Amino acid sequence: MKLVFSTSSLLVYASFLVLLGFSIPLVVAQIPASNASTDCKTIMPPLINSADDFVNMGHFQEECKKDSLAAVSSFTQAIRLNPKAEEPYYHRANAYLKLGNYKAAVADYTEVIRQNTGRLGFSSPAYWNRARAYEKLGEKQKAISDWTQVISESNSSAEAYFFRGNMYRDLGNKESAIADYKAAEKLFQQYLNESFGSGFQTPENQGMLEKVRNELSRLNH
Repeated sequence: MKLVFSTSSLLVYASFLVLLGFSIPLVVAQIPASNASTDCKTIMPPLINSADDFVNMGHFQEECKKDSLAAVSSFTQAIRLNPKAEEPYYHRANAYLKLGNYKAAVADYTEVIRQNTGRLGFSSPAYWNRARAYEKLGEKQKAISDWTQVISESNSSAEAYFFRGNMYRDLGNKESAIADYKAAEKLFQQYLNESFGSGFQTPENQGMLEKVRNELSRLNH
């Protein structure tokens, strides 16, 4: 698995239904035949009678139907059946992120982090994705905090250094931005030199390296 709170957690959970804006009755039902594209590899559950079934249905709705709003509804049902499971919160947060509901996404990612036990859970990608949501909300200092957490868990993430550098740049912290861009430049170059294996030699990483160097050039003049 590959992207953060506390006394407010009860308020966070209470806000979920408000953020949805509507409620969906709990059902145990048979699902009709799908008309989804045959290109989709996600299997639609034939019956829905458990939290896992609702999670699987949410995946099907997002990946095959391209319907993030319907997926939110399914993940919400999973949460109602098992509010202590972090997985449906994480997937619902991702659906909210796609829908542009960044505040709801932050609330769910925060709940994932609060619940995580540190046993290969979803907290690492939750920090990553919450940082992106904070960026969208303009909460740059909070994004920096989350990127710092991501870097502390894996200091070989060039992207995390680059995104944190962007936040420092936007806040006028030139020295910290340059330090992060230099760290990102070194890592992206190592990616392209196969220091971490040939899987990192991609046009995307080449493009990211060019972006980093452009930012460094801008800040150094």
